[in-house]
Amino acid sequence: MTSVKDDAEDIHHKIITEILNICTDGCTEQKIMEQMQLSHDQLRRIMAEIVDNELLHYIEARHIYLTTDQGYIFLKKKNRSLRNL
Repeated sequence: MTSVKDDAEDIHHKIITEILNICTDGCTEQKIMEQMQLSHDQLRRIMAEIVDNELLHYIEARHIYLTTDQGYIFLKKKNRSLRNL
């Protein structure tokens, strides 16, 4: 039986994974909010975490987020773990 904490962490990782997938070619906050159906406050909190962990890079001149090499590694590990289920 999974705990509420485990479920919350799983949802959190799914959100991060989806954002990294959306940003592989670069995207704006608006596009992420629309595709993920997140509020601006929710998005700002999670984006700060993802950028701090160097999974995304913000390109200020273009106002876009782009998945980093570390982000691609995170996605690759997630895909591998899903295949092993």
